[in-house]
Amino acid sequence: MFPTVVLVPARNCYYCYHSNASRIRNRQQIPHSFAFKHTNSELAIMPKVSNYTRTRIEVLDKQGLPPVAILRSLKNEGLAVSLASVTRIVKKLRITGSVANLPRSGRPKKLSEEGKAFIDQQMEKNDEMTSGQIQKKLERYGISVCSSTVRRMRKKLGWTLQKTAYCQLIRAPNKVKRLEYARRVLESGDTFDNVIFTDECSVSLQQYRRTCYRKINEPMKRKPKPKHPVKVHVWGGISRHGATKICIFDGIMDAVLFCNILETTLVPFVREKLPDHRLMQDNDPKHTSNRAKTFFEEKGINWWKTPAESPDLNPIENLWHELKFFLESKVKPRNKQELVDGIKKFWSRKVTPEKCAKYIDHVLHKAVPAVVEAEGAATKY
Repeated sequence: MFPTVVLVPARNCYYCYHSNASRIRNRQQIPHSFAFKHTNSELAIMPKVSNYTRTRIEVLDKQGLPPVAILRSLKNEGLAVSLASVTRIVKKLRITGSVANLPRSGRPKKLSEEGKAFIDQQMEKNDEMTSGQIQKKLERYGISVCSSTVRRMRKKLGWTLQKTAYCQLIRAPNKVKRLEYARRVLESGDTFDNVIFTDECSVSLQQYRRTCYRKINEPMKRKPKPKHPVKVHVWGGISRHGATKICIFDGIMDAVLFCNILETTLVPFVREKLPDHRLMQDNDPKHTSNRAKTFFEEKGINWWKTPAESPDLNPIENLWHELKFFLESKVKPRNKQELVDGIKKFWSRKVTPEKCAKYIDHVLHKAVPAVVEAEGAATKY
């Protein structure tokens, strides 16, 4: 049975009420046999008045038109609005001077300004803190909120989640040395024209790139990876005049092996192309050992000492990155021999004097000024 309905006439319209004089919440409960009459075939409940319609009402009211004339003009423009809405908006305009909706109080906020500041302060202290940890800290101060509220507020405060970005660990004494070195390079106008940048790196057998694509609705394809992949080590050097020969070796490099490698790679390059040179290398113990120093003196190698903990100041580091990308994307070696052949192919075909100069310029024009700007701290390079 449907509730008792009383039809009350008002200006050729009929408004529906319950027998207890309260409005029907669900209008679909009324049988279709009841006829709702309206002169313009409108619904009894009008939609929300748009901002454009409110602006038009304001303009027409300033022209001196009464609400009925405003309604007629709006109807001619095809704007759906009731006379009651026009009257209400005109009244609001007279009182407040605006037709915009006034701000409502809404539900009280769970977090006060002090609570927001506390969340921001905790994130400044520890950017790895979780929402649950912050929630427990808030409870100690009598503020009871759920972790989802903390997450929403943290997002509003501008905090976003990202992968941790790592950089070279640089101790305070080396920061001072790095800053002095970078300033000296910039002030002297050094172009690194006679510098040979050397280093060694380890290369593992890698058949697949670190990233790949898949369709959204398809599962991820698993690619096999050995627990202990085959690994080789590579020593090489680059300069504006080209690259030295490379040496590919297994095992651990000691001072004896290091000197033997220089004998077959660096020394011939120095004699042929750069008699007046500077050798840049990191401060690994085997590079600075007494045996290595004696070798430098005997062979006439000019060791140019540079700050420790400074891989961003050695352009060959970027070349090693390109080598590994070439192997995993182009060569895709399946065994040790293919890995070694891929390294040799890259060094002979890809490492040109132009490419070496490009990486050296990158350090000279970007990394060195960035070290000065960071006052010796680690840079993004």
